[in-house]
Amino acid sequence: MFDPAARVPIALAIAVALTACEAPAPARSAAPTLSQRMVELEHRVEMLEARPAVHSPLRSKAEIKAHIESLEAERAKLLVDYLPQHPAIRDIDRRLDILNAQLKMAE
Repeated sequence: MFDPAARVPIALAIAVALTACEAPAPARSAAPTLSQRMVELEHRVEMLEARPAVHSPLRSKAEIKAHIESLEAERAKLLVDYLPQHPAIRDIDRRLDILNAQLKMAE
């Protein structure tokens, strides 16, 4: 029969062998200094300032209404061959919803 007390030295030997095979821990990288962080932040600010400004499209009511009419005509043509669930018609419906919302906000 196997003695339970004999297991302790075997378990200890296995643990020592496994830790000897373990790879060394990676070296800790040095934390950036305050001046390095300032240079990095200044660079980020410069990059943000260099980006072109994005403006939302401003349309007159007449332009929005004309675009709605052209989309409705295109939708009518597509409905001759396709069902309302067709992706092209659903895309037009989505665009019409956006334009109608813009028209309401313009009023």
